[in-house]
Amino acid sequence: MGFRQLLATAFALNIPPTAILVLLAASDQIAWGLAIIAAGASWLGVVGLLRIYFKDLRAVARYAATLRDHFRGTPPQRMTFEAAAELSSLYTQITTAFRERIITLEAQTSTDAEILDHLPNPVIMVNRQRTVTGFNQAAKSLFHNLETGYDLTRFIRDPILLDAFDTVSSGRRKMQHTEFVMSSDAQRHFDVLTAHLPAETGNRNFVLSFSDLTELRKVEQMRADFAADAGHELRTPLSVLLGFIETLEGPAKDDPDALGQFLPVMRDQAQRMQSLVEDLLSLARIELNEHTPPSNDCDVSTIIDKVAMALKVKADAKNMDIRVTTNLENTHTIGEEKELIQVFQNLIENAIKYGHQDSTVDVKIDLAKNPPAALARYRHSRIMSVSVCDQSDGIAREHLPRLTERFYRVDTARSRAVGGTGLGLAIVKHLVQRHRGTMTIESEVGKGSVFTVYLPARTGDNVHKLHRA
Repeated sequence: MGFRQLLATAFALNIPPTAILVLLAASDQIAWGLAIIAAGASWLGVVGLLRIYFKDLRAVARYAATLRDHFRGTPPQRMTFEAAAELSSLYTQITTAFRERIITLEAQTSTDAEILDHLPNPVIMVNRQRTVTGFNQAAKSLFHNLETGYDLTRFIRDPILLDAFDTVSSGRRKMQHTEFVMSSDAQRHFDVLTAHLPAETGNRNFVLSFSDLTELRKVEQMRADFAADAGHELRTPLSVLLGFIETLEGPAKDDPDALGQFLPVMRDQAQRMQSLVEDLLSLARIELNEHTPPSNDCDVSTIIDKVAMALKVKADAKNMDIRVTTNLENTHTIGEEKELIQVFQNLIENAIKYGHQDSTVDVKIDLAKNPPAALARYRHSRIMSVSVCDQSDGIAREHLPRLTERFYRVDTARSRAVGGTGLGLAIVKHLVQRHRGTMTIESEVGKGSVFTVYLPARTGDNVHKLHRA
């Protein structure tokens, strides 16, 4: 308050005592000089008190301004008037309450943001005007240019998804699911849930949550392809059988030469169909039990010796030699002997089928020095490797990743000619996975191929680990 205002206030407050002194002097009750001196002293006393009072108020005002601008400050000390001290204390209490409330809100916001960022599904927050108001890290990874404050159509232009958002934002539905296909190097499929959020979320009125359906769509496609491939593989021998049967029932009904010519072919086609059905049933059974680890003890070296002995006749027919070598004294693992026999029989039989005449199939049992990353969980255990090496035409590099797919063949005609069903390596892969192992394939065109199976070796200190894995 200015000095003139201070004087005006003091004058206004001092009027009643001054008027009394004037009346007393006019009635000769006191002398005029005394009245003037008393009035002056009264006026000076009021001015002094007001100066002290307004000084306290100015200090409180400065404190309030500091709190307003910086949300922190030191309350004025040694207040003369109790009212000013109470006012200062009230400001402090209000500020403390607001500060605690802000800290709580910031902590809650930080927690919500951390929870949102830890969600595996991409999530985008949008207001009613289609403006992006927030998102999590998964959404940022999916849409690399995603930013808040911009229209959703800047990042997503799918009309079906935008129509779903408009349907929800207009209030016609509370939520809606839409399938969104993101075109990139490989198409990704998402189920997008667009939902209206409660009013308490402020400007974040709507949420778009993306659930990845890519693997599900791949499985569905694989299932459809598998059914088509299986049907095709069965249709071919059936067509041959039906054709020969019709011929033998018709024009060649009484022709012994035709009968002698057709029966071996019919037998081969029937055996091929039988092998295919057996492999299909075997694969279905293996996939059903794949998540149940085996519990028996078996010796890999003994199993391979049995397989080599059983396949000796086939190897001799091509003048091939099956050579088994091992650098391990203990080749035991936890597994099912029948299933491991099937693994190594498929691999060694393939080496014989596709290997060159007069060549050697080398089977090497050793301790894996650098196991594949897929077996990192066994880094404190011994890993046994079994390599089946053939001397064949080899396989081009682009085919290697797909060799374990059902019915995938590098050379369809040759595979059928040697009696392959297209399921052998798929069966091997699933059986090895059931035994908590993995398989790698290396090949060089013109030199041959190496199929290596890695299995956790059974020793005294890792038996319990294998059972838990």
